Amino acid sequence: MRNLNLLIISLVLLPFLALGQEIPILLDVNMEAYEVLENPISLNNGEIWQQNTQYPIYFDFDFEVNGSVYNAILVYASSGIKFSGYSPPGIYAWVSEWGGAGQLLDQGTDESLSPIDYEIVGDIGSRILKIQWTNAGILGGDVDDPDDFVDFQMWICEGSNRIEIHYGASQTSEYSFGYNDGPGLRYVKIDGDWGICVWGYPDMPSWDWRLFEGPTGGCLLDGVPSEDMVFNFFPNPTVSIKKNMERELLDFKITQKNQDELNLVISDFQNTKAYELEIFNMQGIKVLDLVLDNMSTNLREDHFSQGLYIFTLKLGQNIKVKKVILR
Repeated sequence: MRNLNLLIISLVLLPFLALGQEIPILLDVNMEAYEVLENPISLNNGEIWQQNTQYPIYFDFDFEVNGSVYNAILVYASSGIKFSGYSPPGIYAWVSEWGGAGQLLDQGTDESLSPIDYEIVGDIGSRILKIQWTNAGILGGDVDDPDDFVDFQMWICEGSNRIEIHYGASQTSEYSFGYNDGPGLRYVKIDGDWGICVWGYPDMPSWDWRLFEGPTGGCLLDGVPSEDMVFNFFPNPTVSIKKNMERELLDFKITQKNQDELNLVISDFQNTKAYELEIFNMQGIKVLDLVLDNMSTNLREDHFSQGLYIFTLKLGQNIKVKKVILR
């Protein structure tokens, strides 16, 4: 339960951009005691993760971003998270100034010293997916200080549709960020190429709503936020109500037709609509990308090996994600 007596720092929450565009996601900052996960599930299982390592997580509830619904993400070990689907939003807590490479590294050499875990807590309707980085190293410039580390969590909150970044302990030095002033923090692809750029003093940052067309610089904090700081990204209520009114129903089911084929059926299929299907494997690699123009589609199983797959169907701003295990 949140402690309402804690200091709450509200940032500028203007609902309109100078151009008249409504801002669908807002940001505020507060303080809350950092607590490690009680029953974590390991993502890297003791293996050293690299800068390009990704881990998929499927969560059994709907999370909405600006009218689109998701229930799967990819954890980018060195930088943050990205939702699973067609051109989905992502929130990156540790990237270089121009939004490219992740800035975190595993401290281990033979086995991981920087575990990445997750846990889903809470009751139906208010569950929280918590992803936790512990003792993550920080990639500097020409010199990486071996004593550098950061602990933090990223939360995906059912019902409120909030994304929170909780900062734990950290240690940095003059070598921690190379040419950067601090970690790059951005929440992109919220509305097309529009997103949130966060910058400035880490315990009371500034932010703006901007167009991310190609490399975009300046989204840098001046250092790591203090322990117990929490960044809250939450829906603008005015825009959220409008998006809910515009949303179309979208659902599908998958059955095994025979030994060689899967059958995908789209519920409430509309002939005039284009449905986009993407399928990802457990490594987060896209294995199939199709545009569906029929209610029923057969998929040959020889496209897949055994394992877990994430099926993502998109119709306009609406996205439906399902987990399928092939044995």
